[in-house]
Amino acid sequence: MKVITGFFAATMMTVLSMTGAQAAFVEKEYVCEDSYMEVASDCGTNAVLVEKKRLNKIYMSAYRTLSATQKTQLDKEQAAWLKSRNKKCNFEHEGEMNNMVVWQMIGADVCTANESQKRSKALAKKYNIK
Repeated sequence: MKVITGFFAATMMTVLSMTGAQAAFVEKEYVCEDSYMEVASDCGTNAVLVEKKRLNKIYMSAYRTLSATQKTQLDKEQAAWLKSRNKKCNFEHEGEMNNMVVWQMIGADVCTANESQKRSKALAKKYNIK
């Protein structure tokens, strides 16, 4: 029991001794396409919700610390990033739905989640958000 407790304590000390930046940003890997369609669809939708929420939280934390000029600059950067992300990840479809269309929608969601996560990480690093 002492070995397990000692190992646990050592592990916890390692985790707690990480810098704030290391501990604050945990990257997630979204591999929704490897599941059945219904599960994959939920995975993609949830991934977008999680990453948009995280991005908004980091963005607002940074925004509160900035001067008016810096806020304007961040708004411009964010608008450009959104345009780029939407161009890369957007999926539009007109017509009847079929399995291929659903998988493309799931792929678009995963892309949006991954790009949002990258943006969150970049903002957290740039503005030292923990």
